[in-house]
Amino acid sequence: MQKVRVPISVDPVKSAGKQLSYLGLIPGKNLVRLQELLVEACPDIDAQIHFDVDEQGIKVIRGHAEVTVVVACERCGDPMILPVQCDFVYAPITKRQKATDMPEEYEPIDLDELGEVNLHQIVEDELMLTMPVVPKHDEQACRIKADAMQWGELDPSAEAKENPFAVLQSLKRK
Repeated sequence: MQKVRVPISVDPVKSAGKQLSYLGLIPGKNLVRLQELLVEACPDIDAQIHFDVDEQGIKVIRGHAEVTVVVACERCGDPMILPVQCDFVYAPITKRQKATDMPEEYEPIDLDELGEVNLHQIVEDELMLTMPVVPKHDEQACRIKADAMQWGELDPSAEAKENPFAVLQSLKRK
């Protein structure tokens, strides 16, 4: 099956009624917030999104997305390859379908003024949440070893600098 571009926004209620599925790509260059976390340009994201109605009659959006990105290691600063993948389940909030009536495993999502959801934004949010807060190489692969880092007391020569607020202290005494 050929992969196509996933549409930016869709009506989840109509799509769930038709049980639509998208197997395709989301252009990485369109995901600006995710791009800000990366060292190199984000490649296209592989995404699978399925719209369905569950046993309770709740319309749901189920999806899976994965991409391999290049981020900076927080320990050494060198680029590192990071595979990121996520699974998600959303249920649109409508007049008939309230957030309080949904099972706990469904994430409620608001519709925009046209009654649609932005699929690219959903995937971007989920990928960003899946990424580690502090990406680091494995200790063996990192060029800076954990035992070479210094913690604790500062070098005494660093403390010898004059306080820039000393002038203000003398004015306070007057």
